[in-house]
Amino acid sequence: FNAVISITNVEDAAKSTKLLAATTLRNVLGTKTLHEILAERDKIDTLIQTSLDEATDPWGVKVERVEVKDVRLPVALQKAMAAEAEASRDARAKIIAAEGEMKASRGLKDAADILNESPIALQLRLLQTLTQIAAERNSTIVFPIPVEILQALSRK
Repeated sequence: FNAVISITNVEDAAKSTKLLAATTLRNVLGTKTLHEILAERDKIDTLIQTSLDEATDPWGVKVERVEVKDVRLPVALQKAMAAEAEASRDARAKIIAAEGEMKASRGLKDAADILNESPIALQLRLLQTLTQIAAERNSTIVFPIPVEILQALSRK
């Protein structure tokens, strides 16, 4: 926007602007995750343009537009991002598993409370389980009958 300032304040304005753009791009993208880079391109473009425009203003250069079109990441950074994503997936999987365990334990507690309300309920559940086992396998099962069951049956 001002050729005189551009010539007097910097030796090669075009080259200096390109180098500054590359450095700014690395600095901005280095603070973002891969997901953020892909999802927030417009914000990144605006951030880089603002930063470049502020830095090049004393050189008499106006940055009008910045577009991040293609990003090539070094292999080491790709591996680091992949490890971060895997760790995040593992953490989410552990949280989901813990929530499942918590629901299962609540269900078991509720079942235990229900069985605790009636002394015969546990024995009936035992008989039901034995019936299921006998249906699955053709075998003989011998088990002791608690006295409480016999007393309950004799009363009725």
